[in-house]
Amino acid sequence: MISPALCAARWAALALTLLLALPAAATEQIPDTLLLDGQPRPLHSEPLSAYLDQPDAWERFRALFATTLGTCSANWRGYRATWRLEDDRLQLLRMVAGACDRKAPEIALEALLPGRTAPVDADWYSGTLVVALGERGGNDHMGYSTRYPRYALIEIEQGRRIAQREVTHDELQALRVRERAGAETTP
Repeated sequence: MISPALCAARWAALALTLLLALPAAATEQIPDTLLLDGQPRPLHSEPLSAYLDQPDAWERFRALFATTLGTCSANWRGYRATWRLEDDRLQLLRMVAGACDRKAPEIALEALLPGRTAPVDADWYSGTLVVALGERGGNDHMGYSTRYPRYALIEIEQGRRIAQREVTHDELQALRVRERAGAETTP
């Protein structure tokens, strides 16, 4: 027979395990926008981050966006950018500081990217843009979690589109699982 103290301890452990297994409450992030075929689409990628990896660019960014960084849980980045694909070039059109504010002030791109004015070719970016297509579905309230029926995966190399394909939500999730599995095996 199990002692009452051991039984109570097991129930407490089970309750704690179940509590910790519940999903965390978080806030979905406000995505950038990509004008794709003339239509504004949610961009579930952050092409500006590669530029901000440069120390001098990061310092300019911090000076421009210091008052909006982390002030809104739906926009930890402190900005929202609008992009387009024009003649297969990824271009930054505009940025606003503090995307949670309906009247967020626009930031002059030249202040962040000296000597360059809109539209700015994003020649610093190489990677895959994930662009949501179709009607919004449910979400998990974190990151870019709103589900869409389809996504455009656009391969960019030094700011130029080199490939594009469409996938379903399930196919995108499967690709992400494979990417994570591959990253875990890489030394």
